[in-house]
This record gives sequence, C-alpha cells and structure tokens, in this order.
Amino acid sequence: MSSQPVYAPYSPDPASAVPGSQAAAQAPARRTLNMPALFSLITGVLLISPVAIVLGHIGIVQVRRRRQSGMILAVVGLVLGYLGFIATVAALVALVLFVNSGPTPPTSF
Repeated sequence: MSSQPVYAPYSPDPASAVPGSQAAAQAPARRTLNMPALFSLITGVLLISPVAIVLGHIGIVQVRRRRQSGMILAVVGLVLGYLGFIATVAALVALVLFVNSGPTPPTSF
C-alpha cells in the first residue's frame, strides 16, 4: 500500500479533507490586499491623476474577480484621481481665460 494519505475527491485543500486535522479547525485564510488598489490611493493622494484613475479601475476589476480586499482603496483612489483631473482642467481653463483677458493692443487702420 502507498504511504500517501487518502484525500476526499475534489478537495481544494488536502489538509481540510482529512477529518480531525488541525487545518480544518482553523479560521479561513485572510484575503490579500490588491496592489493596484493601494497604488491608486497613493497616486491619488500624490495628485498623479491619470495613473490613479487607471489603477483604480484595474483594482476594482481585480478585487471583484479575485475576491481580494481593497475595494475602498480603489474607489478612494478613483475619486481622488477624478477630482485631481477636474481640478487640473479647471486650472488650465482659468489660465487660458486669464491670459486672453489682458489688454488688447490698439489697432490702427
């Protein structure tokens, strides 16, 4: 007879298939933190808006698919990214309006 233990069919974790084992009595494994979600928050705080927006969207998709933690980080990074983008566009519009509102040179005909 072989020395390998007998596992339940289709068992994802061999330790949990053996009745009375220590691993079966432990709490479920902790979910991992999604890195794009974390980096979205960091780049959002640093006002690097395009990177925060892209990483936030990637983070949300990965958190849903992989069942990871970090959804709040991705959403906050997205919000900060979009707010930074809106502020940048508003500042550029204000700058253009300010430059164009100066005195016009007199015209002579």
